[in-house]
Amino acid sequence: MIDAGYEFVSLTDCFKSSENNRRISITFDDGYDSFYEFAWPILFQKKIPAMVFVPFGYIGRKAGWDYAGGIWLTRHLSREQIRKLSEAGVEIGSHGFSHIDLSRLSDRMLKLELERSKKGLEDLTGKDVKYISYPFGRFNKNVEGTAAENGYERGFSLSSFRKSRFGFTIPRFAVYSTDTLYSVKKKTDGGFCNYLEKIKGAIMNEYSYGTIFLNKFRSAGKPEYY
Repeated sequence: MIDAGYEFVSLTDCFKSSENNRRISITFDDGYDSFYEFAWPILFQKKIPAMVFVPFGYIGRKAGWDYAGGIWLTRHLSREQIRKLSEAGVEIGSHGFSHIDLSRLSDRMLKLELERSKKGLEDLTGKDVKYISYPFGRFNKNVEGTAAENGYERGFSLSSFRKSRFGFTIPRFAVYSTDTLYSVKKKTDGGFCNYLEKIKGAIMNEYSYGTIFLNKFRSAGKPEYY
């Protein structure tokens, strides 16, 4: 990507005005400890900025919310790992508190999800938490408005076809295990292939409805509000 003239920048720098329209920000949802073990050493070596969105209630715990993982549940980053990453320059953002579909919550529970995650991460890192990636990419006008009221500057989704009501939420291209180097490159190019990648990403994102549905019937293992 660098050889093709792209520049990797932090998510914060991505919003600053620039004549270079070939800038890319890399973000990671869920805050798995595999980021610390595998991705971060490579990014650090190549001096590529990154953003990690963390579900605060699952810090240091296994991803009990993720049915796709089967019996081999992935572990989330620990507090110490998050501190080290933040000190090394990795941006830390919110992924909610309990990794739940925010668009289906009552006003009170939505406020708790957004408040507790933001404050907890800020206390942990000593830095402002400006951004939130909505769990499962789900949001609506109420989620956006409540996030803005609670001090978030931007929200991020996973589908280019879920539109923000007032420009608060930014869509992203998701990279899945099924992607190839060719398909990743097409996500950054314009034209018809780029549009096909948007459609593919939207379809992949719809599969998360299964996890959302199953989580409605399970309370064991869910983080409690402090």
